Amino acid sequence: MIESPLMLKMQTLLPSLSQTEGKVIDYVLKNPREVIYLSITGLAERSGVSDATVVRACRRVGMQGYQDLKVNLAQDIVTPLESIHEEIRPDDNAEQVLGKVVGSAMQTLDYTRRVISAVQLEKAAGAIAAAASVFIFGLGNSHAVAVDLMHKLMRLGVHATAYTDSHMQAIAAAHTGQRDVVFAISHSGSSHDVIDAAALARKRGATIISLSNIGRSPLADLADIRLETASQETQYRIVALASRIAQYTIIDTIYTLIALRQLDQSSQSFRNIEKALEKKKY
Repeated sequence: MIESPLMLKMQTLLPSLSQTEGKVIDYVLKNPREVIYLSITGLAERSGVSDATVVRACRRVGMQGYQDLKVNLAQDIVTPLESIHEEIRPDDNAEQVLGKVVGSAMQTLDYTRRVISAVQLEKAAGAIAAAASVFIFGLGNSHAVAVDLMHKLMRLGVHATAYTDSHMQAIAAAHTGQRDVVFAISHSGSSHDVIDAAALARKRGATIISLSNIGRSPLADLADIRLETASQETQYRIVALASRIAQYTIIDTIYTLIALRQLDQSSQSFRNIEKALEKKKY
């Protein structure tokens, strides 16, 4: 078993925990590197407890919540080099680093291509194309992905807005309705603010599309349409790199599917946009 200050603390506190809390901490102690990869729902499932029990167990060992435990666990057991990229060695030159980063991205794209559901992609494209408005939620690392989706949908004439501030997400969610779509992006599927906003929109009748990494998560569980990436990088890294490329690829696929559904309209829209932007270039 790997020893670290946090794991030693968990071992010490284990006898004082309730039976269900003990299941969570026992699983973490036996599988620390796997836990860094798991969503809160994934850990709950493997421990045979609820999401709420996982949070309680984390707090009992001095953490603010599950994400806090994962971050501290990673800092304890992962080397500084692994936190940048699992395959990189200290003596790698620029060419070797490039090859490994590109290889990781290609592997992630291949994994994603194999696991993503074509049916879910079609449903997502159909829901977005038919929506009165599309509300896109993404925070932190998902900020740029959310803005990219808004940009592409606007080019298709879809009324879409990206909200990358948690307060604005809550306000926007309060104004959604049955004809609206919420596209919620969270690689971990555990972003508290994104999930809360999506849950509020769901209560108001909006269709929820989630984009997260493969596996059960709180966000995927509440979504009507689930889009998934597949990446091994998150076993150690809190900031996803290759998986973001997979997210962009999924967005490009949805963009293309919508454009194909309304080919004549899309062609005219593209011409109008090019004309509007032609004075912006030399």
